[in-house]
Amino acid sequence: MLDKIKEILAQYTDVDLDAVTEESRLAEDLGLTSFSMMSMMGEFEETFNITVDETELTDVATVGDIMNYIEKKSEK
Repeated sequence: MLDKIKEILAQYTDVDLDAVTEESRLAEDLGLTSFSMMSMMGEFEETFNITVDETELTDVATVGDIMNYIEKKSEK
Protein backbone atom coordinates (compact mmCIF):
# COMPACT_ATOMS: atom_id res chain seq x y z
CA MET A 1 0.00 0.00 0.00
CA LEU A 2 2.88 2.39 0.79
CA ASP A 3 4.17 2.16 -2.78
CA LYS A 4 0.75 3.01 -4.21
CA ILE A 5 0.45 5.97 -1.84
CA LYS A 6 3.90 7.15 -2.92
CA GLU A 7 2.83 6.95 -6.58
CA ILE A 8 -0.08 9.27 -5.81
CA LEU A 9 2.10 11.57 -3.67
CA ALA A 10 4.50 11.93 -6.61
CA GLN A 11 1.82 13.90 -8.45
CA TYR A 12 1.60 16.48 -5.66
CA THR A 13 5.13 16.87 -4.28
CA ASP A 14 8.68 17.22 -5.58
CA VAL A 15 10.19 15.37 -2.61
CA ASP A 16 12.36 12.33 -3.37
CA LEU A 17 9.90 9.48 -2.84
CA ASP A 18 12.69 7.16 -1.67
CA ALA A 19 12.91 9.37 1.40
CA VAL A 20 9.16 9.16 2.12
CA THR A 21 8.31 6.95 5.10
CA GLU A 22 5.20 6.32 7.17
CA GLU A 23 6.47 9.03 9.55
CA SER A 24 6.76 11.68 6.80
CA ARG A 25 4.55 14.65 7.64
CA LEU A 26 2.30 15.74 4.78
CA ALA A 27 2.59 19.51 5.20
CA GLU A 28 5.94 19.96 6.94
CA ASP A 29 8.02 17.29 5.17
CA LEU A 30 6.24 16.92 1.82
CA GLY A 31 5.03 20.50 1.39
CA LEU A 32 1.41 19.60 0.69
CA THR A 33 -1.19 22.35 0.90
CA SER A 34 -4.78 21.85 1.97
CA PHE A 35 -5.83 22.12 -1.68
CA SER A 36 -3.33 19.46 -2.81
CA MET A 37 -4.43 17.26 0.09
CA MET A 38 -8.06 17.41 -1.03
CA SER A 39 -7.11 16.66 -4.63
CA MET A 40 -4.95 13.78 -3.45
CA MET A 41 -7.81 12.34 -1.38
CA GLY A 42 -9.86 12.14 -4.58
CA GLU A 43 -7.09 10.00 -6.05
CA PHE A 44 -7.16 7.76 -2.99
CA GLU A 45 -10.92 7.35 -3.36
CA GLU A 46 -10.53 6.13 -6.93
CA THR A 47 -7.45 3.99 -6.34
CA PHE A 48 -8.60 2.25 -3.16
CA ASN A 49 -12.36 2.32 -3.86
CA ILE A 50 -13.21 4.18 -0.67
CA THR A 51 -15.24 7.27 0.19
CA VAL A 52 -13.31 9.98 2.00
CA ASP A 53 -15.18 12.03 4.58
CA GLU A 54 -13.39 15.37 4.75
CA THR A 55 -14.44 15.87 8.37
CA GLU A 56 -12.46 12.76 9.35
CA LEU A 57 -9.21 14.11 7.93
CA THR A 58 -8.34 16.45 10.80
CA ASP A 59 -6.07 13.81 12.35
CA VAL A 60 -4.37 12.84 9.07
CA ALA A 61 -0.91 14.40 9.34
CA THR A 62 1.51 11.70 8.14
CA VAL A 63 1.80 9.11 5.40
CA GLY A 64 1.14 6.47 8.07
CA ASP A 65 -2.09 8.27 8.99
CA ILE A 66 -3.17 8.01 5.34
CA MET A 67 -2.42 4.28 5.37
CA ASN A 68 -4.42 3.77 8.57
CA TYR A 69 -7.33 5.83 7.23
CA ILE A 70 -7.46 3.85 3.98
CA GLU A 71 -7.25 0.53 5.83
CA LYS A 72 -10.09 1.58 8.15
CA LYS A 73 -12.28 2.74 5.25
CA SER A 74 -11.53 -0.42 3.25
CA GLU A 75 -12.87 -2.60 6.06
CA LYS A 76 -16.33 -1.04 5.85
